[in-house]
Amino acid sequence: MQTWMIALIVVAGALAFVAVAFVLWALLPVHFVLGRRKEIPLEKRIKLGYTAENFGVNSKWFGGVKDRTETLSLTAYDGVELSALLIKQPEHLGRVAVCCHGYGANQHSMQAQAKIFYDRGFDVIIPAMRGHKGSGGKVGMAWLDRFDLLRWIDKAVAVFGDGVKIALCGTSMGGSTVIAASGMTLPSQVKCVIDDCGFNSQFDEYAAVLAGGNTDKISTRTRISLYMVNLGVKLVHGYSLYDADIESFARNMTIPALFIHGEEDKYVPCALGRKLYEACASENKEFLSIVGAGHALSYAVDKQKYTDAFTAFIDKYIEGSAFIADSDELIVEEVKEEEKKETVQEVKEDEKNETPDEVKEEVKENGEDEDEKKESEEVKEEAPTEEEKKEESEQLAEENKTEE
Repeated sequence: MQTWMIALIVVAGALAFVAVAFVLWALLPVHFVLGRRKEIPLEKRIKLGYTAENFGVNSKWFGGVKDRTETLSLTAYDGVELSALLIKQPEHLGRVAVCCHGYGANQHSMQAQAKIFYDRGFDVIIPAMRGHKGSGGKVGMAWLDRFDLLRWIDKAVAVFGDGVKIALCGTSMGGSTVIAASGMTLPSQVKCVIDDCGFNSQFDEYAAVLAGGNTDKISTRTRISLYMVNLGVKLVHGYSLYDADIESFARNMTIPALFIHGEEDKYVPCALGRKLYEACASENKEFLSIVGAGHALSYAVDKQKYTDAFTAFIDKYIEGSAFIADSDELIVEEVKEEEKKETVQEVKEDEKNETPDEVKEEVKENGEDEDEKKESEEVKEEAPTEEEKKEESEQLAEENKTEE
């Protein structure tokens, strides 16, 4: 074999190695970011500050409404099986809210928003987003989830009828999902939408994360990384980061929209939320920024301001929306019932764990107590009463008088 042929084989092998490494480099981050999300262990959540309490979430609320909760399911456009929680009012009042959670979160993360809706007479649907616990598939990062949301809207109409009035709400990735769906062809039943810290495009979102929240300038290193991620997304999901533009759908919106964003958000910078707001073509749109709030922390940082803006918005655009009852009262009943069950269980466990010797000792002590009680009663019966003492004294005096 000639030297030039050997050199050609070596070069070809090197190029093949580089090409394989390049593809793997592109696929690994996509697998990590857009693969199925697993629940973060509790210890790690506490360390990272990702606990329910930090986000203003009251997980006990779902226990309070569990008797009013059922599971819905449907098949997505691509065959992925999806599920959702449906929290029903005792009597349907013609209002339904669909609440979409964020990336890496779960249905319970939407508790604050779900409670606001529920207390104002809404039945609440909380989908498990694709790629997350409860549903199949891989993460759609809003771009694929928008199709799923349209099916959940159709499901709500099928369950509650054509006269239902629907509000959409989402946080982070879920916020981008509800905006994207709102820019598509919506059923007339959808009346308004609320986006809490959603991003304007996948490209800008990944760039912001890689740059540590800095949206002013994209470095060369970040651009190279984005190019690799884009290649991986194309290979795995079939679309480009440059295609996944939520702003383009915001420009088609006509329904009223409320945008909420924390000013200290480093994961989805507030600037990305403002881009969505500015792109929104709705005549009725509002933007609420919360000072000092990080990502998805607007409610936790300023509950009053958040709740006031939220309720005023839905009351304005959903006919009949008004406070009817505080569903936190259901938690009290649930906690009492659980405490009662725990007490009964503890008693049963104590009885079960008693040894034969302990039982014998208890019987013996009870027997001794009974004997002491009987002796006490006998002594009490033998002891003379005051009248008997008086009669006996008078009788002795009479006998002494007779002897004299």
